[in-house]
Amino acid sequence: MDVTKLLEADHRHVEDLFQRIEKAYGDARSPMIDDLARSLRAHMELEEAVVYPSLMPITGDESVEEARTEHELARQALEEVLHLAPDEPGFGAALDAAKAGVDHHVHEEEQEVFPALRKDGADALAAMATPFMEQRMALGLPMEADALAASASKDELAEEARSAGVEGAASMSKAELAGALADRMSPS
Repeated sequence: MDVTKLLEADHRHVEDLFQRIEKAYGDARSPMIDDLARSLRAHMELEEAVVYPSLMPITGDESVEEARTEHELARQALEEVLHLAPDEPGFGAALDAAKAGVDHHVHEEEQEVFPALRKDGADALAAMATPFMEQRMALGLPMEADALAASASKDELAEEARSAGVEGAASMSKAELAGALADRMSPS
């Protein structure tokens, strides 16, 4: 299973939230800001707990340390957004700063880190798949069936489904496996 595909789906979700928040006003922003905070915090925790330890031997200490620093800066920017939300003076600037930091981090991950992991870290990707999925569930991060299907082969999905206790996994199609896993992983 290529967990980087799932992380990229998280990136698209956060990008969408930033765009929607920018277009909204006042209290209409609040649920989106809450979703942004929840999504970013869980995503960063997931990367730090599961992905970065496996990434270090492949991309090096400097790459992981830079990513951790970018996470800390994103946390600080997010706190400023939350402090000024939904429309205190300076909110737009705080949102722009948070978005710029997240965009920079996403660009580096998707253009440099993830390709290196896919090229030189197939064993690491395979080893982190189950802990990644378990941590993702524990953090309450939602999962789209399409992202799951794009991230794994049918056999990998079947293995994850069995591990997650999905009954009848052996007879399911790839799409059914992805749907069943997405349902199983949905926050209660």
